[in-house]
Amino acid sequence: MKRLLRPETGFFLLTLLGLMVAFRDRGFYDPGALWHVKVGEIILDRGIPQTDPFSYTFEGQRWVPQQWGAEVLMALAHRSGGLDAMLLGFAAGVALLYTLIFRRAVQGGMGPMLAGAIVGGVLFVGAFHYFVRPHMFTIGFLGWTMMCVIDYERRRCTEWRLAGLIPLYVLWVNLHGGVLGGTMTLGLAVAGWGLLFLANGRRQPAGGSDTQAERLTSHQPADAGRSPITSWRTAFLLVAIVAACGLTPFVNPHGLEMIRIWQRIVASKVLPEVVNEHMPLDPTSPLGLAVLGMGAFYIFMLAGTLPKAPRVSWLIPLVWFALSFKGIRQGPLFAVCAGVAIADLWKHTLWHRLLVKHGDGSTAWNADDPAEAARRASPIWAALLVPVLLVAVSFKLQAHKVEVPVIGHGWARLDPDFIPSDMTKEVTEYARSVPPGTPIFNDANLGGYLIYHTPRLKIFMDDRCELYGDDWIKDYSDAMGLPPERLGPKFETWAVHYKFERAIVMTNPPTQDKPPIERYLSGAKEKWREVARGKRAVMYERVR
Repeated sequence: MKRLLRPETGFFLLTLLGLMVAFRDRGFYDPGALWHVKVGEIILDRGIPQTDPFSYTFEGQRWVPQQWGAEVLMALAHRSGGLDAMLLGFAAGVALLYTLIFRRAVQGGMGPMLAGAIVGGVLFVGAFHYFVRPHMFTIGFLGWTMMCVIDYERRRCTEWRLAGLIPLYVLWVNLHGGVLGGTMTLGLAVAGWGLLFLANGRRQPAGGSDTQAERLTSHQPADAGRSPITSWRTAFLLVAIVAACGLTPFVNPHGLEMIRIWQRIVASKVLPEVVNEHMPLDPTSPLGLAVLGMGAFYIFMLAGTLPKAPRVSWLIPLVWFALSFKGIRQGPLFAVCAGVAIADLWKHTLWHRLLVKHGDGSTAWNADDPAEAARRASPIWAALLVPVLLVAVSFKLQAHKVEVPVIGHGWARLDPDFIPSDMTKEVTEYARSVPPGTPIFNDANLGGYLIYHTPRLKIFMDDRCELYGDDWIKDYSDAMGLPPERLGPKFETWAVHYKFERAIVMTNPPTQDKPPIERYLSGAKEKWREVARGKRAVMYERVR
């Protein structure tokens, strides 16, 4: 029982259940959490679409699902257990990632309580961008890449572990475009090791090479200032691995179209102005302060390793921290890299030495003691056996529609305070009363909601930014910001051109001013009348 109920077991269970509670509805706030499911169902039923299947504004135009693999997985989960199974997969994946980081922290000299506090804090900092969406694969795989980099630098594994990233990246590229971040992280590490190798002039004797046995049995640590590259053969091999990882984006069913999609998103000048997750870090906002706080904490921990020079892998999180200033969506990627690095550098810090010397052992232990390290080590499968059983039982309950709080059917939900789930009856009734393909005007943030609940309708737009492009998105965003008297003519031009008879728009809580579009529609009584209202949306019908 002691082997089965390890600290890792408790951390996984607490994290899993905490995520199931905290993200019960928050996990579905992002519109993509809903429309990705429908894309997956289309792929399963009819194959990968090549044109836009949802809107009337861009109907027939070129569009391919660049996250098709993750969308298929989401659709399969939804078919098996609805939103509950999707939430379970999300929570289990995040819990597994941070349990691996927690395990590394404990093995690196932290006590379970301190490791739980630090790793839990890392999770909290990145959680603002946690949704049941394909980008979660990027957070998980980037964390694994960072673990591989550190283990290679510490001589815990051979080049084969890094070569194993190549097939992983092939999978990654078909799940989410963030694979470029993984290649960058690996490339930075190899570049840093290469510079150290050149600076130190460390070459093997003629005919020598780094064999697997030599690397794993060597008692010569890859300390700060030393490179794990000790021969030109190893250097060329690592460069080849990075190059192969860099070519994985071409291994997808869309060919070069995938690359062009990513280029349009990354190079967009409009998205950082109108889409929250693309905006630069705002140091005055709660999210910005959380990322800045994480950055300050990481620098504080890194400073504890002085006066020794830092390892190359310890500097990589600083690159992601800098990138967070350009786009707040990089904050969770910085957080996960920092968490993995902290677990490694902890035993080399002044703070660790002080706690070992003056503490009671509950916060830190001597990680250089082989006997103590052996006592604390345990197979990862043993620590995860109980969590795996819980996840399996939970999935069984969801698949058989057994209602049990937190882990059973009916727990996940769409929050009517954020998504107009309280209007679903009226919206679906309208969809059934009109021919398939009938257009409806909608706010962009309601596109995913309509795609999910009323796939018979054609929408005005949603958040597939690569489809609509900068010009359309800016035109829409500028129009929605106009005062009602100026927005009205623009809206009526759309209504005449696209021939929609219904409009569903977002509204604000009673304590806030109504959005301009709602003020226009509610004031134009001779043209539009209100037919349904919820906490966060209002539906209008054209007056005939």
